[in-house]
Amino acid sequence: MRATFTVYFEGPFWVGVLESEPVAGQIRAARHVFGAEPSNAELLAYMLDRFSELAGAVSGARAGSEAGAAARPGPYGPCFSASAAPASLREAPCRRPNPKRALREAARDASRPPSTKAQAALVAEREAFKAAASSRARARREELAERRFRPRAGKRREKRRGH
Repeated sequence: MRATFTVYFEGPFWVGVLESEPVAGQIRAARHVFGAEPSNAELLAYMLDRFSELAGAVSGARAGSEAGAAARPGPYGPCFSASAAPASLREAPCRRPNPKRALREAARDASRPPSTKAQAALVAEREAFKAAASSRARARREELAERRFRPRAGKRREKRRGH
């Protein structure tokens, strides 16, 4: 199986495409939007952490569908063995961050303005999606309230008219 991972600039975003040829003549691809230009360290971290999800999307198989030890995910994902990881990553155990510290850092990051045009475009796209979703929810809520109100109004009208 031959596979290539290409990172390129598309509009305001940096995009990574994984192309795989599991069988001769059959090509599959999966796409991931990075947003801001990823550095080499970010690409390495992405490959170690989430590349197996993208590879699974390309192959169309779910993780764990294969038999044997190859299907068991290691600490660096199902596609990478510990020997494939750099020495600095092999030595440090993967620890979960303190929840309070993670919350503080998330609040600090949210208060900072986006640093690149790609991030600003992602924020604008997310806000537009949220506005559209809230307007759809509002319309659905109003329609449901109207649907509940109509029978009550009819009953009230009937009672006022008498028997």
